[in-house]
Amino acid sequence: MKLTNIVFCLTLLAGAATSCIREDLDDCLSTNKLLLSYKGDGTTEIFPDKICRVEMFVFDAENRCVNSSILPEEQVKGRTATLPPLADGDYRIVCLGNTHHTKVDGIATGDYDRMLFAAGDYFDEKQVAGNDSLYYASTSYTVLPYSAHKGEDQTKIIEFASSHYDLLVEVAGVPVTGNRAGSMPVLEICGVSPCTDFENRACGEATDYLLETEYEAGKALLTARTNIMRHKDHENVNVRLSAALDGETLAEVNLAKFLADNPVIDCSKHEVLIPIRFEFKSGEITVSVPEWYIEQVKPEF
Repeated sequence: MKLTNIVFCLTLLAGAATSCIREDLDDCLSTNKLLLSYKGDGTTEIFPDKICRVEMFVFDAENRCVNSSILPEEQVKGRTATLPPLADGDYRIVCLGNTHHTKVDGIATGDYDRMLFAAGDYFDEKQVAGNDSLYYASTSYTVLPYSAHKGEDQTKIIEFASSHYDLLVEVAGVPVTGNRAGSMPVLEICGVSPCTDFENRACGEATDYLLETEYEAGKALLTARTNIMRHKDHENVNVRLSAALDGETLAEVNLAKFLADNPVIDCSKHEVLIPIRFEFKSGEITVSVPEWYIEQVKPEF
């Protein structure tokens, strides 16, 4: 008997702690969720392999940002995001994946059309070395009025797409005079779009990235790996190899020409690696696609 009374009292307290009362459903809100999905260029779910952090932005029917948040780690791991409490109506949800060193500009305006994301160093007016391996997703979402009988809870799938190209540059056969401390050749990618808007379109004033490099003495190999936004104007982008001491350009390749000469690289895919190899050879510097890349690419992919 005492146990029954305790349960009854706890039930009353739980009901009193919420503003949702069965006799007055005006304050009741439905539960709305997103199922996070990314399949890349195939049909298999690979979201957990590619995305480990998600920022979510909610826009109302007037394209005003009404909520922004970083999803809890357990929601990202479980691929299920719970939307904040929302009144019934039409919304647009935008999610950004892997924003570890990425900042969003324009949040204070609350205006969907003025919001951009880019490397934090870019907005801080510092030298940029590259971008995060970014992903983007957007969906419309209609929050239905609460019904005591139906609940109107719903879950909608939101599909992610890539917002970056993966760039790998090798410099082979670096001369002995060029591998002393402070004298390594410098790698830059010039003319890239530094930002992406909330329609997943690369944008912003053309910017040069100074790549971070590693040197393997045993192989006389200098390498750099970074990400860049998915710009469309490849003809305005160049990868440049320069002497460290005087800045003299040693070699430069236009990205549009390089991609045209090497159709094995397909930039229409979500998961794209652009590998470029500079090689000091017989007093000259050649530019090519690394052999290992050609060997691992299969026709079916």
